[in-house]
Formats: sequence, structure tokens, C-alpha cells
Amino acid sequence: MIKKNWTTVALNKKQICFLDGISKTSKFSGGRKLSRTSILRAILKAIKTFDINVSEVKTEKELRDRVLESFRRRR
Repeated sequence: MIKKNWTTVALNKKQICFLDGISKTSKFSGGRKLSRTSILRAILKAIKTFDINVSEVKTEKELRDRVLESFRRRR
């Protein structure tokens, strides 16, 4: 078993509602209720498979754009 470290992430209300929406959709479509933490872990695992160029990134927006660019290249 992998040792888990805990961290706190500050999210705004829209981001929390988005995660809760994913959880509810899963639950009410025949799946299970997913925790916010498990959703975020799954997203991080998926992003790790992308080839994201983070050199010289200075802002969150720049990073988001690079992630989206990498996602589009994989399609």
C-alpha cells in the first residue's frame, strides 16, 4: 500500500459544486458516490499521462492552457 500524504486545497464554490456534480451524476446513473478526493486523484492520474510542457509557465491560466493544448494533441 502506498503511503498517503495529506494536503489542503483551496477551491471556490463553483469548483466544489463541479466536483459534487460529478459525484451525484455517478451515483444517480447507477454508479457509486465519488468523494471529491477520489475525483481529484483520478484527474491527477489522467493528467500525468499527458506530455505537458511546463517550462516558463508563470500563471495558473498559462498552465491550464498548456494542459488543454496537450489534451487536444492526444485526441
